[in-house]
Amino acid sequence: MLIFGLFSFLSFIGALVEDDRLSWRAGRALRPPGFLALIIALIGGIFGFYVAGYTGVLLTVTNRPFWSDTPLLGMLFVVSAASISAALMILLANKSAWTMPGVIDLHRIDAWVVALELLVLIAVLVSLGPVFRIWLSGWGLLLLLVIVFGMLAPLTLYWRRSLLGARNLATSAVLVLLGGFLLRLVIVFSVRGV
Repeated sequence: MLIFGLFSFLSFIGALVEDDRLSWRAGRALRPPGFLALIIALIGGIFGFYVAGYTGVLLTVTNRPFWSDTPLLGMLFVVSAASISAALMILLANKSAWTMPGVIDLHRIDAWVVALELLVLIAVLVSLGPVFRIWLSGWGLLLLLVIVFGMLAPLTLYWRRSLLGARNLATSAVLVLLGGFLLRLVIVFSVRGV
């Protein structure tokens, strides 16, 4: 996490220099498309990949027997982190950028990642086998809400782009963010008392 934080900070400095918010001559090397910026992005991305899946892997190797029954939890956290990140970037785009191809492409990527997240979640649930009985509770109902409103509803909004008009992108991004938060809540707290 320390190494990821260092490379994130270097990328942040490069972004400040690129936007002319920081006038630092040596910081120009940190701006894209320079070689140093590419190296920082690649190494930071590798460590970011591990940070994204850390919670899932940690839950898999804890003394809770429930999550040790599936090796796919780290993958679920990585894919979920990707969908949440894309959704957050969509929301952070300013209002004038909604018609820019980059935001539309980001929305398309988010839709594919959410679909992959749904498949990985199904694989996690299937891999639990008979331990699946824990979902026959209030946590299972909350997980069902995550699937319906945090995954299926955003996918529907992506495939039916005219459904909400101009609010389609923002609504699906908010649903993905809420679904990602609730998914983590369900996974971390559902095994208490098991």
